[in-house]
Amino acid sequence: MPNWFAIGLLPAEDAAIALKSILGHGEAVLEECATRLTTIKERIFNIRLCCFRIVSERELWKLDIDPEYGIPYKSMYRWIQVLYPSDDGLRYALEANSTQKALSAATVADLSEMKRCNAVPLASKFVSDTCRQDRAVIEAAKTATEKQFREKLNVDHGQHLESTETLKFAYSKGDAEMVKLALGMVGKLIGIDDLSGELLALAIDYIAEHREEGTE
Repeated sequence: MPNWFAIGLLPAEDAAIALKSILGHGEAVLEECATRLTTIKERIFNIRLCCFRIVSERELWKLDIDPEYGIPYKSMYRWIQVLYPSDDGLRYALEANSTQKALSAATVADLSEMKRCNAVPLASKFVSDTCRQDRAVIEAAKTATEKQFREKLNVDHGQHLESTETLKFAYSKGDAEMVKLALGMVGKLIGIDDLSGELLALAIDYIAEHREEGTE
């Protein structure tokens, strides 16, 4: 921690230089932390892909007991739901599970290296099954940038992926709860895995923002 008292006694020019240096160092630390966090999140995404692939293929979730009912789990979705009790954690877990299911041609080794920015759009309904099964596409998903990968799918494979855009809607707190309830009902009807990740993220972001406002 800087000696603020000593800095306050410095001549104006020296104090300005010292404070500028402190602020610059703080910014550098924040950027380094953000970079590390991004790397960690990417790695966790790969881990989830691999774990969910093995759990799904071997139906290992059936060996676990649902703590709420005291009986074996009836679905992998329920198993994931209990494993990730928070809205945000559940959202990303379901995204990883639906992604690995859609990319059936990719091996566990492939999934462990795929970039999230490429794997998620590749698993979307806008990409053909033939394209998903192409080994060249799977390999590109590991190394290409998001822009390069979209261009490859669109130009080389005749897909029609557009760049993503996040939309936000403003609701009252009560209306937001209704949206959340409706999303849950629709998710159950369609098995939740096929529910639009963008729409679910929108609802979760909105609820999170209002919870933060309530704690201020």
